[in-house]
Amino acid sequence: MTALEPEKENQTPEQAEEKRVDIRFPLIIIRTKRFSKIFDWLGALRASHYISWVLLILVPFVAAIALYLIVNSLIALLNNPAVGEVTREMGPQSILMLPGINPMLPIVYGWIAIAVAIVIHEGGHGIIARNVGFNVKSSGILFFLFIPIGAFVDVDEEQIKKAKARPSLKMLSAGVGGNIIFGAVCLLLLLILVGGLSPAVNGVYINSVVDGMPAQEAGLIPKDVLISIDNMPVNNTSDLQTIMNNKMSGDTVWVEVIRGDNWQQQYSTNVTLTISDNRTIMGITTYDLQTELRLENYRTFSIDRLAMYMIPPTLASGLVPYSDFLAPFYTHSLGSAWVIVANTLFWLWFVNLNLAIFNALPIYPMDGGRIVDVTLKRFTGNRLSEKTIRRITFGLTAICATLILATIVLPFIL
Repeated sequence: MTALEPEKENQTPEQAEEKRVDIRFPLIIIRTKRFSKIFDWLGALRASHYISWVLLILVPFVAAIALYLIVNSLIALLNNPAVGEVTREMGPQSILMLPGINPMLPIVYGWIAIAVAIVIHEGGHGIIARNVGFNVKSSGILFFLFIPIGAFVDVDEEQIKKAKARPSLKMLSAGVGGNIIFGAVCLLLLLILVGGLSPAVNGVYINSVVDGMPAQEAGLIPKDVLISIDNMPVNNTSDLQTIMNNKMSGDTVWVEVIRGDNWQQQYSTNVTLTISDNRTIMGITTYDLQTELRLENYRTFSIDRLAMYMIPPTLASGLVPYSDFLAPFYTHSLGSAWVIVANTLFWLWFVNLNLAIFNALPIYPMDGGRIVDVTLKRFTGNRLSEKTIRRITFGLTAICATLILATIVLPFIL
């Protein structure tokens, strides 16, 4: 059913239609004309004309990357059982790009990124539509119950059908291209931010302390960072192992660790070593921090390492400096706020990239599918009938949908 806002006194019919709520339970569509002036203003800028060309050129490359990623994922699933195991462990809910349901998407960062990505995508359509002369009848947001799941810009379809191919292609490319450019800017800002990080501590991280062993009796606790033994620096587990190999059961060593907020608290103690499995031990399990090495690895950008920046911090806590695990080991001039800024920038990049990749695929009626349809009509002229073009478009849609479905289903049946 359709519900109109109550008509206010002295309100014109045009004003009454400015905002409309369509309720088709469980879907709720809020439609408005209030953003038309923004589209008109931005679309009239000369910069929009040049940007529209950039976006038009960019989208075919994004589509090619999207197809490559899908095929590559499928090959990885077939050749590497570990890839499917990861997917199975995350569960089928990992397929859905919904924070709070997908285990790798944080709720706050995820929803912020999705909302921004949708605005960028649909706003791009609206701006370039006005730039090429298409009318924007309305725009709005789509809710599932009370969860925003999409947005739209209602461009005059009759104008699109009658227009030449170039304006239509520019308008259709604007959403994908806008997401890619915005996401790339966020990634650049993220790398600049990470470039300003400094290790707050280096040493060997103590994962756990074995009950009843010398380390526990000496007061060592999990999450301590071991920095020296007998005044000899311990920068990594190799240093620790070298020192322990030169000790015997019953030897007493002077151990220094740091702990607490921002690693400000230093704790020193004597630990009397013991023996287990013919090894001299103090009774701890450790993790090699290598804070400087991890930081340098992440901020050394190159195109062939781009895949590293697509890995969410929730899946690679030991790789990403702003993950929940590694973030406490670094400092920044922004103070503790740097972690929030870094995660916000990453999820903006990640969600915009994925939205662009999905929409660039030649799947009708997504942007990529419509671009294929318009392009075929433009370059085949009268050589192919409307019916043949539609068959080609839906054939490509079926192929892409099958590939996507295979990457979703195969991990649970192999």
